[in-house]
Amino acid sequence: MMDIKELERLAPTADEMLSGLHADETMKRRILSAAREEKKRSVSMPHLVPALCCAALAVACIGMFAPRLSQTAVSAAASPAPVSIDTIAAGDEQAASMTRMADVSGTARVRAAGGSSDSLFASTSGDIPLVAVNGAVYRMLSTPTNVESSLLGDAVGTVSTATDEPSLADDSAMIGGLSNVAEAGQTIYAVSGVDVNTAVACEVGGNMRLFQRVSYAGKGPGGQGLEDTFSVRGQVAELTLSGVGTLIGDAANDAAAVLLDHATLKSADSSARKQTLTVTLTNGLKLQLGVSGDTVSACGKWSCPEFFEAFESGL
Repeated sequence: MMDIKELERLAPTADEMLSGLHADETMKRRILSAAREEKKRSVSMPHLVPALCCAALAVACIGMFAPRLSQTAVSAAASPAPVSIDTIAAGDEQAASMTRMADVSGTARVRAAGGSSDSLFASTSGDIPLVAVNGAVYRMLSTPTNVESSLLGDAVGTVSTATDEPSLADDSAMIGGLSNVAEAGQTIYAVSGVDVNTAVACEVGGNMRLFQRVSYAGKGPGGQGLEDTFSVRGQVAELTLSGVGTLIGDAANDAAAVLLDHATLKSADSSARKQTLTVTLTNGLKLQLGVSGDTVSACGKWSCPEFFEAFESGL
């Protein structure tokens, strides 16, 4: 039988055991992953009996001493803060300077405190800032504010049509070169080391801006796979899932490969996002996908629970 001193130690012990629990997207994915694994194997009842007895005892102890748990821990577990996305206006300066990541250790990996969920996609007072060429639509990113000339590749087109209403443009304008932020006559460039179906660059207001492939006005992946519109295989220096952590080097590239290999299209349009997946390339540029549950989106909405399991395993 427990004496009074042992009983007094139960409350701080319970505090310590429960302090690491957070009701967030990570916990949800771990629960779902465990459920999927449970279906893959059967466990005999004799092996379950000791575990069930221990679980029942733990529940009983926590129930007896729950009133003594710290109010802070209980409130944090009961009311997790929602994740919100704040878009950054086009042209805003970023507090941190761009850093090349080519020298990052190939096997390094780190669990960050969480990471920001802020969107890298720029916005304007009207429609999204974009360029379109060869039938593909690209949205302007807020960083960098000026792509280095050394990162510019060959010209892939010219802005032939400047319009404030790109959603009303016909297919010929989308193919020939169109923008609602770049002036007519501006050259649209490929980006060195990045597939032209993933990102392009074009001058806006005197600065060379980076644009990433997205779905827009019915222009989606068009039967292509995720890698056809987000080709980053082998080029990832850092991979950050907001609210979860960051993978670096080989760990980041391995997780990205799982995403590219296993993602399946759910819809041609992108969707509302609760988190972000930010990809820092080895050339220092950053691309981003929106995240909601086990889906990612930019050019199309893609389901890939295998990626989130791989990301967790890599931390």
